Amino acid sequence: RFKLEAVDGSWGPVEMTTLEDGTIDLSKLPTGAAVVTELDCPGYVIDDAQRIIELKPNEDAQFVFTNSRLPSLHLLKTSSDGSPLAGVSFRLAKIEDGSHYLDRTTSATGEILWEGLEPGVYSLVETATKNDHIIDLKEHHVELFPGKTSEIVLENHKRPNLTVYKRDADTGELVPNTIFTVRAADGHSVDEIKTGPDGKAELKNLLPG
Repeated sequence: RFKLEAVDGSWGPVEMTTLEDGTIDLSKLPTGAAVVTELDCPGYVIDDAQRIIELKPNEDAQFVFTNSRLPSLHLLKTSSDGSPLAGVSFRLAKIEDGSHYLDRTTSATGEILWEGLEPGVYSLVETATKNDHIIDLKEHHVELFPGKTSEIVLENHKRPNLTVYKRDADTGELVPNTIFTVRAADGHSVDEIKTGPDGKAELKNLLPG
């Protein structure tokens, strides 16, 4: 959608919209110099530069305007073993306007595609991850450029597991039904675990420490 008006102010402004083939017929406009301003171009970056065109009598002329597509951001989230990680949530916000944000969750292939974004620098923050992985607390900055899809690959480390074996000091045989209390270094209790018939007790999905 364009706005056109005479440079000398003798007519306009008028708004005109391109047809399916991307053209506008200007033959019904008065001759002379005209200012052309682009108002809207869905899915594309607005060309905000005003152009002066000259409409001459008895002449055919062609004026070409080009637009770049709005940028996109493609995210791939992987586990530390390289496999795609589904179900991880992210918040994307343009840094200069943090009040507007887009929340998305990775697909079964560990991917998110944000399309139709404005060019600029964005903040990308992980807000939730799988319960057997460690959340990435780092804020990532990504710059998006007109007509391009930016790519970012991020990784989550798996949470560690603890396995305890209980053996008889004399015979070396495994001892079942032994209860252990597991505490973090700062003293707070994490859980109680009990050895099974194989003398083994497990505690899964701990935080590092």
